[in-house]
Amino acid sequence: MKQAIALVFVILLFSSSVAAYQVPERGVIYQVMVDRFYDGNQSNNGPFYDPTHTNYRLYWGGDLEGLIEKLDYIQSLGVSMIWLSPVNDNINRMASGSAPYHGYWTRDYKRIEEHFGTWETFKRLVEEARKRGICIVVDYVPNHSNPATDGEFGSLYDNGTFVTNYYYDGKNATVNPYTGSRELIYRHNGDINEWFGFQLKYANLFGLADFNQLNPWVDSYLKEGARLFVEAGACGFRIDAVKHMELGWLEDFYLDLYSSSEEPLFIYGEYYSLSPQKTDDMYYFYQYSNVTPLLSIPIRNDVVRTFAYGGSMKNLANELEDYYSLFVYPNKAVNFLDSHDLVRFLNENYRLDRYHMALALTMTLPGIPVIYYGDESYLVSRDGKGDPYNRPMMVFNNTTEAARIIRTLAALRKTNDALAFGDFRTIYADYNVWAFERAFGSHRLLVVLNKGPEKNLTLSLNWSDGTYRDALYGVDMVVNSGKALLTLPRNSFYVFHVEGDQDEPLIGSVTPYIAQPGQKILIAGAGFGKSGAVFIGGEKAKIISWNWSQILVEVPRLKTSDAWVPVYVEVDGKDSNRVKLRYYSGNEIPALVVVNGSNLTGGLWLDGDLPELAEPRYLIKSSTGYYFTVVPLPNGTVFSVELYRGLPWGELEPLNVTLYGKAGLTTLLNSEPPVSTPTETPISTSPEPPCESSSWISYAGILAVGLTLAFLILRKGRF
Repeated sequence: MKQAIALVFVILLFSSSVAAYQVPERGVIYQVMVDRFYDGNQSNNGPFYDPTHTNYRLYWGGDLEGLIEKLDYIQSLGVSMIWLSPVNDNINRMASGSAPYHGYWTRDYKRIEEHFGTWETFKRLVEEARKRGICIVVDYVPNHSNPATDGEFGSLYDNGTFVTNYYYDGKNATVNPYTGSRELIYRHNGDINEWFGFQLKYANLFGLADFNQLNPWVDSYLKEGARLFVEAGACGFRIDAVKHMELGWLEDFYLDLYSSSEEPLFIYGEYYSLSPQKTDDMYYFYQYSNVTPLLSIPIRNDVVRTFAYGGSMKNLANELEDYYSLFVYPNKAVNFLDSHDLVRFLNENYRLDRYHMALALTMTLPGIPVIYYGDESYLVSRDGKGDPYNRPMMVFNNTTEAARIIRTLAALRKTNDALAFGDFRTIYADYNVWAFERAFGSHRLLVVLNKGPEKNLTLSLNWSDGTYRDALYGVDMVVNSGKALLTLPRNSFYVFHVEGDQDEPLIGSVTPYIAQPGQKILIAGAGFGKSGAVFIGGEKAKIISWNWSQILVEVPRLKTSDAWVPVYVEVDGKDSNRVKLRYYSGNEIPALVVVNGSNLTGGLWLDGDLPELAEPRYLIKSSTGYYFTVVPLPNGTVFSVELYRGLPWGELEPLNVTLYGKAGLTTLLNSEPPVSTPTETPISTSPEPPCESSSWISYAGILAVGLTLAFLILRKGRF
């Protein structure tokens, strides 16, 4: 018996040392609109159900049971993640002539929508997917709940208990003296009509009830709802509408989720910006990408336009190189061809040869590719374009050429690290032809495409002499003395690859790439051997598991004021390349940081002496005379900041103003360092007496609880 126990212990010990985790860059995401995929349980179809599948604004019957039934089909495409449309409980009424079949009109963040299933069904989906090497990513919507002036009027529930609606909340809302926002559980500042500054973050997006995430009750409620999915086995989240939330609150939200999970989560956001041009909006897009990966919305339309209608491959190549060059981790970008928000490619142009080229490009660019449900089966609506016609009922067909391309390139991504982690360099481009190379250590990838007439092409290529075979169509390429000779037919797309041995450690990615002390991060790459050491910010990290291509470590506590700290692996005396990790001090709270703006003008920024403040943060000008931003700060920590003036993309001008604060939910900056207790009065740069301090946030939380009880008594839970 003792020998048996010892053997089990050894097996478990060995297993933990070589545990394999999901590396996002080595995988492919399959996006599903749950209601439109497959009906596995007809008993949950009503109400607002259309069995004819002709009214695109009603439920069509798809559910989590249906997904479970079709997991083998999804697995056949070689994908490793399934991105579900939101499955939280949505309103039980029509609004603006539509049922909430899409899942984006949440009423209860702690329950599953009854049209889709239950928590038990969701957990079973996670378990069955895991058996097939697939993990579940959940679409989560913390920016807003549901329509404020229609349907259930912003009704909000906490695991079945009514909390408030938009009208009740508005009766008790007050104006924050520092931001000028009228708020309680929700914000009551009208709809967005100026797509910048205050309104972009603090007004209703298309009439949807905008959450006041800085209210402690709301903050806790949204975190608790997301944690339920983590506890149920979700491996990540797609976060809706991040553009309309304060980055500082999102950072705190992400850190909370990362710390709540036993395994590294993959979280990416939707920042809706349709052009990669260097506008103010794109500056903030990249700023948000420094915290978590984002969907590559800015480049998608240009990819579709080039293949569906026409345009220069050389221009597209230049644009994409510029786009990816500004990311800290370009291979974390989440690329897609079709989505639930945009017109499907085949509604733009039904030429399958061009569609196949665009699909293959999406899967070979830097980043993690998304396959929208039905991309493999040429799913397209004949009833219209765009929302809601980009969401037809699924047609299952995994025998198409598109399905073969997806399957082939998904398999290559698992074996060729250049496809997962490689750099990105154009070798040749003209109007019709583009050749680019990606390299990671001893792995190489060459992608060559031609959308014009047949062309003979000679490329300068630093590959060993020999013959190389394309992964998609079996075409051979001969390399001799650094020259590659190719004949490219019209509308051709070739992927040549090399997988050599990697003898020295090389890091390709860190997941997630923001962290605080004690948090687990996954380091992926090659050549890690059987054991070694990992250093983060100069400190040795605790190793949790180790194998040749991935290492799970615990982030140590660091003494640093830098935003980004170096990470490297040491194996047998050899150091890997250095990569970056965005470091946070720990014990974070989402702090509203306020500057009295009486003597200040223009676009203001601040940075400071904590890691959370080491990169400049833009300040919003309020209607009450203050400048403010939200920053995740270590609670109770004293810090200092410097003020700057300037514009995005430009050089910031120092104002030679130093301010001090002590991190709290509302942190009023002062011209003198705090002595013993946190100051309640912002003295900053103005001799004018500031507004009287208010404990509005704490009061809001207490008031919300009181209102909840009152509503339950008076309304008897009717809403």
